[in-house]
Amino acid sequence: MAITVLVLGCLVGPSGSARAVGAAELSGSVPHHRLSTAQWATLFDPAIPLPERSSALADIERDAGAASGDELYLLGTLYHMGRHAPNSPVDADDARAATYFANAAVRGNVLGMAKMAELKIETGDFREAMNWAEIYAHYAPIAGRQGSADQAYSGDLAQRIQQNVDASSMDAIMKDVNSFVFVNDKAIREGMANSGLDEPDLHPNSNRRHYTPTTTDGQLSTASIGDFLVGFDSSGQAASVQLLDVAPHRSDADAMRSFVASMKVEPASGGDAQALRYLWIPIVMGGQRYRTHDLP
Repeated sequence: MAITVLVLGCLVGPSGSARAVGAAELSGSVPHHRLSTAQWATLFDPAIPLPERSSALADIERDAGAASGDELYLLGTLYHMGRHAPNSPVDADDARAATYFANAAVRGNVLGMAKMAELKIETGDFREAMNWAEIYAHYAPIAGRQGSADQAYSGDLAQRIQQNVDASSMDAIMKDVNSFVFVNDKAIREGMANSGLDEPDLHPNSNRRHYTPTTTDGQLSTASIGDFLVGFDSSGQAASVQLLDVAPHRSDADAMRSFVASMKVEPASGGDAQALRYLWIPIVMGGQRYRTHDLP
């Protein structure tokens, strides 16, 4: 079985001419004006009529061919969570989520690799899920995601898949993974080097680091990935916390939201002190610890 990536609507595999063309398209340098996190936040603003938000999203998706890995990842979260995210403008669509997550991964967004594994678990494609889990385990340390929470999540992800994958298939899986890395490594590393969104230079912090796992449906929830858009007011407090996505345990959203709400940034100075300053804050939760980019 080959690792598949939907490149803007074209199904390709990890080897052969089609895959090589896909990788070249993704790694090409395309001029692109990054959307601001404040613009992303308007997609969830209930004060803006839904037709206007839907039109704005359609404009973003039309420009997806030139989007960064992080922007593609945010589009993936939108369609993965659907209406489970408050004030979302779209219904859940796993096929579109997979397209955006896979392309985000090839453009250097490491969490897109993990979300692809989660999506494949949800659909019962455990062989493909293991492919993506191994790709995530390969690139997470390169991206600096090697704290205790990251390692706990990565281990939990692999364990959830391993119980559904025959051990005899691991050699073939690793062959697929190595082929994928060989073809896409340059594009992935270039994407990592140019990651980020158009957002203020803020460094959120919190005194909280640990969480208490909760029991959901008889299972101990200990590892998840969540994404939030957070608006900080002029005093530096988290005044708006918008859930984007959480996987695999949606019940972990409340614990993550509580953590994000405890974050603070430097007070605003000059400019429009009334406007919220928005940040995209992804969180990896594992080993009873939280992990964000700014909080190792």
